Amino acid sequence: MRSVSSLFFAISILLMSSLQLRGQKADPYHISSGGFGYLLEEIPGISLWWCEGAYKIMRDTPSPASGEDTVSLWSAANEYEAFQVVINPSSRMENLRISSSDLISANSKIDARHVGIRQVEYVKITRATDSYGFTGYWPDPLPVVDGPVTAYGGENTTFWINIFIPGETAPGIYRGTISLGNAQWEKEIPVKLKVWDFSLPPVSSVRSGFGLSVDKIARYHNLESEEDIKNTFDLYMQAFRDYRIAPYDPFYLYPIREKVIGLEWEGGIYDFDNSYNGDYSFMVEDNDPAGSPAARYRKMLDIDPSKKYVLRWNVKGGTKDQQYCILLEAYNKEGEKLVFENRMEVFTCDTIWSNREFTPASFSEEVSMAGLSIFPAFRTAAGEDTGRVWIDNIALSVEGSKENMLEQSGFELEAGDVDIGLDFTDFDMAGRRYLDEFGFNSFRLYLKGMGSGTYYSRTEGVFEGFRQGSPVYDSLMAKYLRIMQDHLQEKGWLGKEYVYWFDEPGKKDYPFVRKGMETIKRSAPGINTFLTENDPGPEIMDVTDISCTIFHRVDPDEAKKIAARGQEYWSYLCTAPKAPWVSLFIDHDAINMRMWLWMTHAWKLKGILVWSTNYWDSYSASPQGYMQNPWTEPASFVQGYGWPYGKQTLWGNGDGRLFYPPNRDPNNDRNIYIEGPIPSIRLEFLRQGIEDYEYLVMLEELMNSYSGTEKGLVREAKKLLDTEGKLFKDGKTYTKNPAEILAYRKKIADLIIEFKK
Repeated sequence: MRSVSSLFFAISILLMSSLQLRGQKADPYHISSGGFGYLLEEIPGISLWWCEGAYKIMRDTPSPASGEDTVSLWSAANEYEAFQVVINPSSRMENLRISSSDLISANSKIDARHVGIRQVEYVKITRATDSYGFTGYWPDPLPVVDGPVTAYGGENTTFWINIFIPGETAPGIYRGTISLGNAQWEKEIPVKLKVWDFSLPPVSSVRSGFGLSVDKIARYHNLESEEDIKNTFDLYMQAFRDYRIAPYDPFYLYPIREKVIGLEWEGGIYDFDNSYNGDYSFMVEDNDPAGSPAARYRKMLDIDPSKKYVLRWNVKGGTKDQQYCILLEAYNKEGEKLVFENRMEVFTCDTIWSNREFTPASFSEEVSMAGLSIFPAFRTAAGEDTGRVWIDNIALSVEGSKENMLEQSGFELEAGDVDIGLDFTDFDMAGRRYLDEFGFNSFRLYLKGMGSGTYYSRTEGVFEGFRQGSPVYDSLMAKYLRIMQDHLQEKGWLGKEYVYWFDEPGKKDYPFVRKGMETIKRSAPGINTFLTENDPGPEIMDVTDISCTIFHRVDPDEAKKIAARGQEYWSYLCTAPKAPWVSLFIDHDAINMRMWLWMTHAWKLKGILVWSTNYWDSYSASPQGYMQNPWTEPASFVQGYGWPYGKQTLWGNGDGRLFYPPNRDPNNDRNIYIEGPIPSIRLEFLRQGIEDYEYLVMLEELMNSYSGTEKGLVREAKKLLDTEGKLFKDGKTYTKNPAEILAYRKKIADLIIEFKK
């Protein structure tokens, strides 16, 4: 399910047309006109300069006119502070190396290992996201510099340098150098860092949910073994931690294991509306044109090769002359498959109930056991046939005997006949690492049986074959939810979870969504329910703990009222909104991702969400067998929602992809990459915004708890915390100049220090 884009890809196309009519263009603070930075050296053949890590530097951004020979930075502890060093030679420079010294103060130091150096690389935009952006090369990937690089004549080569200030770092002035050069030229660039006397908290104050596809990690990293996938997944989790964002599902590879007791069949639905006799039949459905799902009897059947067997059942099909298959799969006494001893037959049924019988050929003396499966369509290797059948009163007997070897052959069950146990072993191991150690403050909790849906389509909830609303479903879900809530509470994780099971409902979906939310709330009122909405309304807010609205539909005044009622409210970015709104696209302003967090704080929102961080390929847009290469093809295309295979409609450049795979040629390079992801410059801007959010929260808490007599501090704090009308007016009217945020951030830091004196 695509978490946060759907209806709005169509709206975004209309918005783009509107922008073209208005003729909006990209802001000068992020493109080639420059207007920022400090010149370090201008000599024949080389221009060298630096700027804060708050700008997008294009290949042709001009060198600044003003000079400053020292990189001057300010930071709290437990924060990343970034700057950029830019060299523009008149001719090609080979074997250019860059490194950092330790940063040393009067009585302490920040080790050079805390200084990360990446190169700003560029992706070619061939189709602008909207009229605000433009085609050409845009900065985005940030691979680590791990050796000499080449600087090309007449264009900027930019290095992104991050200094991480550990939480225990003493305040003071720290000095060091960045060394840049080759055999023909070198330069020592002085760096001065002022570390303020406060530290950012280890766990972010703003909550978040960012999607990650493990399947795409496996495909693009060429991973096959479970161990390699888990090791690489952990490296991605480390990247999420370092960028202060929480993944949807850190438990994806470490699920809760369910053990259902009292059910003898799996793979079908206990259908209350279509029984031959009694309350239930067993409905088996195949609607997958590329697979062959089947219903199976859970137990192995003991087989005596000296005897003949007869299988009898009642059957009804979804269509006239529906073909289906019965398989008895043979095993020896050691449990090994005897593939050429299987007994299988194709049958045909109609849309009314009938009786059928199957007498398989005798088994060889090696056969000791058999498994029983029912395929609801003609079975092929490709699985292209589909269909639906209902089975009732199924019996397997030795020929001449009336004894049925199958239990629950009539599929009749009461709620008390079925029980469930949960094994949290793997889940708890991941929770200790990712929640307790890494500090992820939120995670998407998968609940079995909840169903799913979007405004486009929905899937009904089913728990072990029992549909939502049936007595057995209600009984199992109630016990399951109580166990889940109690366990999360015991581990100290209750409240971090959110159950995100339906995405962007339309008004027609509200009764269905309400029914699902009430299922959760009846038995586990402490578990957070969550809903993304394009058009928020009060209809289901009473059963939704966390509402998450697409950013340009957030009403700031209403958001503040929701927060005042104690309800958690988030916003999300995806293929919408586009310019002039804050957005996440490669070919938009540098300030956007950072400004998102300032607005989040001002409007009392508690969380941010982006539907994916590694949407590197669209199965709808890409040719079969081809993997889109985000290093050379930065456009994200529509998939799903009824879009036909082969239609390529732009969602936006960089939509759903904030990381890059380390494999730069995924269609040809088959090397195994057990490595973490390559971050984008947009992730850096996002982390800066999250750190800014912490400054604002810290100042707010200090102001609210202040017991001193200096009333001027409180007045100044209130003034600074009221950011609306200063840095921005609304979500589409805001400063595009990062220098204004940097200056504002410093004022907040100075006041925090005053409060702490």
